[in-house]
Amino acid sequence: MGYWPAMSRENIEVVREALRLWGLNPDGGLAPIDLDRLRDVFQGDPPAAGELFDPEVEIHPPEGAVGGSLQRGYQGVVNNWSDLLATFDEFLIDPMEYQQAGEQVVVIQRNIGRMRELEVDETHSVLFTLRQGRIIRIQVFADRDGALEAASGG
Repeated sequence: MGYWPAMSRENIEVVREALRLWGLNPDGGLAPIDLDRLRDVFQGDPPAAGELFDPEVEIHPPEGAVGGSLQRGYQGVVNNWSDLLATFDEFLIDPMEYQQAGEQVVVIQRNIGRMRELEVDETHSVLFTLRQGRIIRIQVFADRDGALEAASGG
């Protein structure tokens, strides 16, 4: 993990509010993504997500079979979660740690996915990139260190 100078926690608070919009508990604790709520937030007129997310936000899922593909815009965020949740009978997320790196925020999170007789319990990392207080890019990594390395230029 690289050294990042102390900065305002403002971007972390934007990310915490974004997680709250998705139905998660930003203070920690397993919770499911609320797809109906997500649709309301990103597809309303005007979208409530507009305060926290740029209209052209990009979401980059992790590489791999369950990862999905690059999605853009508010509809892309909804499509990303809809596709992921269709894969699992239950999918829970626990945000465990936040680190700010300039205009980026790293979230370390525990993901539990259940389908049929299979349970996946993994720690992932997510790199949120912000511009002028709004999220412009979300990149998900299938391990704990991926977002930390990307944020530090590694």
